[in-house]
Amino acid sequence: MNSIKISVIIPVYNVEKYIKKAIESVIEQTYKDLEIILIDDGSTDASGIICDNYANIDERIRVIHKVNGGIVSARKAGINIATGSYAVNLDPDDWIESNAYENVVEIIKKYSPNIIAFGMKKEFRGFIEEQPVQLKQGMYDKEKFWRDFCVKVSQQPFFLQPLVMSQCDKVVKTELFRKHEFNCSENLKKNVDDAVIFPMLLDMESIYIDSRCWYHYCVRKNSILWQTKKKDDARYKILALHLIDSFKRFGNDAGCSKDFLLYKLVHHLMLDTPEMLFENGKCNIYPEMSRGSRIVVYGKGVFANRFMNSLKEQDYCYIVANVDSSDVERLNLIDSKSYDYIVISIFNSKIVLSVLDLLSSMKIDRRKILIIEKENITPDFLPKEIKEAFYNL
Repeated sequence: MNSIKISVIIPVYNVEKYIKKAIESVIEQTYKDLEIILIDDGSTDASGIICDNYANIDERIRVIHKVNGGIVSARKAGINIATGSYAVNLDPDDWIESNAYENVVEIIKKYSPNIIAFGMKKEFRGFIEEQPVQLKQGMYDKEKFWRDFCVKVSQQPFFLQPLVMSQCDKVVKTELFRKHEFNCSENLKKNVDDAVIFPMLLDMESIYIDSRCWYHYCVRKNSILWQTKKKDDARYKILALHLIDSFKRFGNDAGCSKDFLLYKLVHHLMLDTPEMLFENGKCNIYPEMSRGSRIVVYGKGVFANRFMNSLKEQDYCYIVANVDSSDVERLNLIDSKSYDYIVISIFNSKIVLSVLDLLSSMKIDRRKILIIEKENITPDFLPKEIKEAFYNL
């Protein structure tokens, strides 16, 4: 078999503090037949210069300087010129372990799948958490993948994606990648990976799952996911309608369950526009909580932060404390009579179950703990346009 070239696309915008580590992690791969495409998306710091400097020392590197258009625009520019038979994205503030692409090529030579998916390691506040794919390692055709995927989803209290919808931990046949990248709206600024990966998984023929974790996702609170932006509600609707359209075009053939699509739509509603979760004086996802409740919020991630901001903006309830696994002992210092509920503001049901075990070990009354429950998730609290599109599937 001829050498298999992989095109590695890195969109770059004002990341001079981090971009060197990202680029060097690709340059230092043990597998050398790589095309490294750096898209400087109108950076106003030294990022563009850094890219040019690396291009001068490694002939595999191609640099494009363009007017700022956002991450989707940058990724499109990269995949448009990619010449590898497979392609992958790498975020400029993350990095990849040195043997990753060598391992991927060994899989390609043996199985020739459309997609190779592997796990990631999440780095946050000095902690590293492995997040392997929650499916058995091996080769899947589309039908088996979605059957096993949806079984996993059905077994959880609310939301678990057995496979994270990230572009950076998947190496994909270039033509398949190009097709779905170019179908993604450039108006999206957040959750753009879902807009590409979800339809791609519905449209693919085969995927190889590897349980090893090679991609390092470095969580930073200044990233766009943590920020409230104007037009977040309009962008949510663009994404939601795109996911519904993808399901309509490919979902029945793939075998993806409509329930999982609903969970995705609600997941993004909670993440992007949590203020929409409040209706007629009630919080739809935590219906036991009422206006004026005193709560402890468990979780310090993106959703927990945005949810707390929404609670404060609407003066909905009183937040007694905010804790997570790093300081959960603080609960021992808080009189249980001073709060009505501990609200676990976490999506991942696997993590939620571990938190429930932890709180149980601390002798906290289960009746005072609220989690996101499947029975509380219905299409009825989606925005009208999204709800109608969902019901019309």
